Amino acid sequence: MDKFLITGASSGIGRELAIRLAARGAKLTLHGRSETKLSEVAAACAGAGSIETLASDITAPHTAESLVAKANESMGGIDCVIHCAGIGLIKPAADTADAEFSKIVNTNLRGTFLVAQSACKVMAAQKHGLFITLPGILGKAVMKNAAAYIASKFGVTGLIKTFAQEYQRSGIRFCLFFLGGVDSPFWDGINMAVQRDKMIPVSTAADLILQAIDAPSHLVESRATWLARQSVCGSSAPKVAWRRR
Repeated sequence: MDKFLITGASSGIGRELAIRLAARGAKLTLHGRSETKLSEVAAACAGAGSIETLASDITAPHTAESLVAKANESMGGIDCVIHCAGIGLIKPAADTADAEFSKIVNTNLRGTFLVAQSACKVMAAQKHGLFITLPGILGKAVMKNAAAYIASKFGVTGLIKTFAQEYQRSGIRFCLFFLGGVDSPFWDGINMAVQRDKMIPVSTAADLILQAIDAPSHLVESRATWLARQSVCGSSAPKVAWRRR
């Protein structure tokens, strides 16, 4: 497996995985919203077999379709999609504006749908592929003051489980990660005083994802596999290491 499409590659887990995979000589197609940040990540991926970048809004019309087509053409196929793109919102439901709710669901849920829809068509045609995404612990457990975010992430969980059933005999495998809070730039724009020193390091999150990539195919099932490891993710209740302001 050496042909990877990574969304959300300009920072956090996506950036870390791009650098790690480049060191293995992998071919990479990287997507993010910031062209400047993507260029910086590409510069840090000097060992990559090849590298293409595309900066855009993944929810814009035809963006996901164009991204997947570009990855398929430039790399000669797609072995693995790692969908890390997403945004957050911590706000009581009563105070969440309709526009805020729509933005979160559009980016996190609809964005995942658009990427998975286009990528699975390509991977089904080639009869193999691995689709990885990260709903996080709030994709299976609830927490107050995060209604919009949790709705989007529960939606991602159901969405990818459904894709897994629809593509059960296609050769595509799916993997969902329900990690707890990861110390990444994701939290920079969140209106919450978080204890980032108690969060999961980006390097540890990347280690777990690489284990799934490297695992024999029968260990990453064609049905959605959720890897909520107790030592990393905590219990089923969300423990994000945070304090209210």
